[in-house]
Amino acid sequence: MANAAASPSDSQGFFPWFCSFLKEELSPYPGRGMVVARMVIAATVTMILMDTFRITGAFEGALYAFMVSRENVRATVKNGICIAVAYVIGVAFVIGGASLFASHPSARFIWFATSMFVMFFGMRVLKEFAVAVGFTVLLVLALPIWQMPLSAERRVELTLWQALACVLGTLVTVLTEVAFHSFRGKGLFSQGVDDRLSAVQGLVEGYAEAQPIPEDVTNRLVKYTMVGVSGLRRMLTRSHHGRLDRDQLTTVVTLTGRLVDLAATSAKNPHRLLDGDRERLRRLAAKILTIRTSLDEDKIPQFELEAAIAHSGIPLLPEMERTADLIPSVFSGSASIEAFFPSILDREEESGIFFKSDAFRNPEYIRYALQGCLATTLCYFTYEMLAWRTISTCITTCVLTALSNVGTSRQKQTLRITGALAGAFVFGIGAQVFLLPYIDGIGGFSLLFAAITAVAAWFATSSQRLSYFGLQIANAYYLIVLQDFAFQPSLGIARDRVVGILLGLGSMWLVFHSSSKDLAAEHMVTSFGATLRGIAELALLPGDQSGNQSGYQSSAGTTKRIPALRTEIGNNLQSVMANYDAVPFEFGEKRKRDMASRDVVRGWQPQLQTIYLVEVALMQHRVFGAEEHLPPAVPAAQRRFDEACSALLLQMADHLDGKLDEITPELDAPLRDLTQTLEGSSVDHAGLAAARGIEKMSKRIADQLIELSREISRHSISLVPSFSTTT
Repeated sequence: MANAAASPSDSQGFFPWFCSFLKEELSPYPGRGMVVARMVIAATVTMILMDTFRITGAFEGALYAFMVSRENVRATVKNGICIAVAYVIGVAFVIGGASLFASHPSARFIWFATSMFVMFFGMRVLKEFAVAVGFTVLLVLALPIWQMPLSAERRVELTLWQALACVLGTLVTVLTEVAFHSFRGKGLFSQGVDDRLSAVQGLVEGYAEAQPIPEDVTNRLVKYTMVGVSGLRRMLTRSHHGRLDRDQLTTVVTLTGRLVDLAATSAKNPHRLLDGDRERLRRLAAKILTIRTSLDEDKIPQFELEAAIAHSGIPLLPEMERTADLIPSVFSGSASIEAFFPSILDREEESGIFFKSDAFRNPEYIRYALQGCLATTLCYFTYEMLAWRTISTCITTCVLTALSNVGTSRQKQTLRITGALAGAFVFGIGAQVFLLPYIDGIGGFSLLFAAITAVAAWFATSSQRLSYFGLQIANAYYLIVLQDFAFQPSLGIARDRVVGILLGLGSMWLVFHSSSKDLAAEHMVTSFGATLRGIAELALLPGDQSGNQSGYQSSAGTTKRIPALRTEIGNNLQSVMANYDAVPFEFGEKRKRDMASRDVVRGWQPQLQTIYLVEVALMQHRVFGAEEHLPPAVPAAQRRFDEACSALLLQMADHLDGKLDEITPELDAPLRDLTQTLEGSSVDHAGLAAARGIEKMSKRIADQLIELSREISRHSISLVPSFSTTT
């Protein structure tokens, strides 16, 4: 398979790659300036209001400009409401705990440690990310207040001021987004997908008409190739969409990114059109326009699928055609879902109003909470033993650091430490030494604040590989310059805050990452194999309701297993892409091999996502009893086909594990048997619709599985050592 885009060469060393990486990440792309402007305006207005009315906690209020969702107005307002609810819960939690434990030092220590455990646990199990952020930030800001030698009334007052600062920061950010939306109605997510498809369409149309490609189109393709689609995936992760819609849109985003990469690579390479290429290009442009229009109108794209033609004067044209044809496949079966009951495929969303379905069953959440509790308690113990409470910024640093779980240890560690050092030393202390002594008044300070916020926001709007660096710059800088309402001539305060930041980072590294030897490439392939195994299990669910058919599980408990399994598959798909972004941050002799493995897996990922979604659509016929309208021979033939699909998926997973040398697809006979059974069956109108749906989706999934198995056989990832795959 041709690689999707020209990524950094595998033979490059780290420093040449790093220079190329920064150039790619920091290049402007359509819409980036607008997002940065919104973040700068929200943060600066919040800071001015905080300083004007002397509201304690200006730094966290301004920081919300970086943390509130900008997917669309609905998502932004929803985030604001969720955060406000979290503030109320946080204030009640703090004041309630204070009434029980704040009167004695030992009790305060136990209260602090317990609160940290609850906070880190909440980060992982709360369904709404905005609620987790609001509760976490308020808690970490309010708890140190109750360690100070102040009266109870003053502590309560300061706690409420902190809540007001958070409310004000959230409100300003939401109002800024609403104001900008009134001038530009399309949400960031929709705009991001449409702009990418528009650039591809522009290139294809230019080729079809033998016209020079506009420079704007070429630049957009190159820039979108550089920035990737991780930002769009992040928006979806925190969006209001249901499970099924989120899975589908995530796959659309991946396929769109692949189209952009293919188009950008084609634009760089010379070509000579052959007979028939222009007509193929016009059809492809029409398909892309149909996809854009359908997505804009919330409809399923509909167009004629064609058999792939390998030969073309544009080497990547067949791959572009195939990728565009995959997008309607993402929505396979969506129309027929509406004919059934509320979908069991989305039942996980109903399992709890506030918590994830496995919140109190997954031991990973407990382990994460214990690690976070240990890291923050070590910081607390350190500054209490040293009687150095002015370095309490270490607690804030620990928690804001934990809000990101992107990538692997080296990527996290690199972004956190370098971002904090840049924000603290370069911008924070640098501003205090060289600029603030010459600034008198809120106007000059606001200009300086806006300029540094713009730098942080520019980094924060990079891809997932670098965006967290921008948040750390803002966090460290705000902690230094926004803790007081006047210029501090002494560098001791800045020094203490920097020491607190470094202590928090060191504590998080010690607890979370010091003993970790895992590489991102290994995690990437492990997660890919786990996804294969998960889809293999999904193909056999929910099973025969009577439990009599071999190869299928009993119906007992399977209705609960489906949502849990789909959550696992979704998490593994996200893990593949997160670790894909983290691979370039790895060092050592295995880096060249891991970069090659990274490019190979990148080509497989869209195919696997499409297989997963078609399998979900196929499964609904079993879930909702569509088989009742078919003769008994049809469900039996379909079960044999599903078992063959599951076996092939397991073969691919075993091959990646190094347990199987050769993959042998055996889908032709079961598919032929299923097709002949369907064609020879006498069914009513309802049965005919079900039969056609089963046949169409079964052929599609068979084609995708066979193609993916051939690709996996062709690219042996012996590049990655053998390790067990977990689900």
